[in-house]
Amino acid sequence: MRATNSNGEETEKAIREAAVRVIAKRGFQAASLREIAKEVGIRAPSLYNYIKSKEKLLYDLLKVPVSAMIADYESLTEGVTDPVVLLQTYVQVHLNFHLNYRLEVFIGNMELRSLSPAHYRVIAALREEYTGLLNRIIDDGVKAGVFHAPHSRVVTLIMLGMLSGVCNWYQPSGAMSAAEMMKLHTDMAFRMLDARSAVPAAKAARKRSS
Repeated sequence: MRATNSNGEETEKAIREAAVRVIAKRGFQAASLREIAKEVGIRAPSLYNYIKSKEKLLYDLLKVPVSAMIADYESLTEGVTDPVVLLQTYVQVHLNFHLNYRLEVFIGNMELRSLSPAHYRVIAALREEYTGLLNRIIDDGVKAGVFHAPHSRVVTLIMLGMLSGVCNWYQPSGAMSAAEMMKLHTDMAFRMLDARSAVPAAKAARKRSS
């Protein structure tokens, strides 16, 4: 039976965090539930009070982040139609996650292949939904005459590649802060569309605690 009290929720969070560390270090196939349990401080059989399987745990680790980014973007842009504001917000939601959850991004990039076919289709569909948000922003901006893109789908993928790549090399102790990186990437995204940001930076989504 799945624990639902506060201690159970804390244990679930600890399991997710431990799984991220272990899978990022060893890879999904080599990562063991025993090692994850050891990191949490519980016995391996006890994990099944909180997870159905190792593969389902990976699925949840991949599903939660992209679902959260979609939810954050939609919450921050409710009622907003200006493509400039929408693009700023999208970039900041994306960077907020990719700067603060680098191991989760690494796992998402490397371990999608380890999912079952059914789970793979769900994650692929969510990622396409998330990509589609940016594609529509660019299309709407082109129609409004504020963006310029010779092929919006291609530009969308190029922009996502640029925004996502930061997690591979950014260091908090480096030359630029996370806020400075957000501003730089926002400026670069607008330059890719031969446009300028015309409003103050949108409030970035908060770093999640779970």
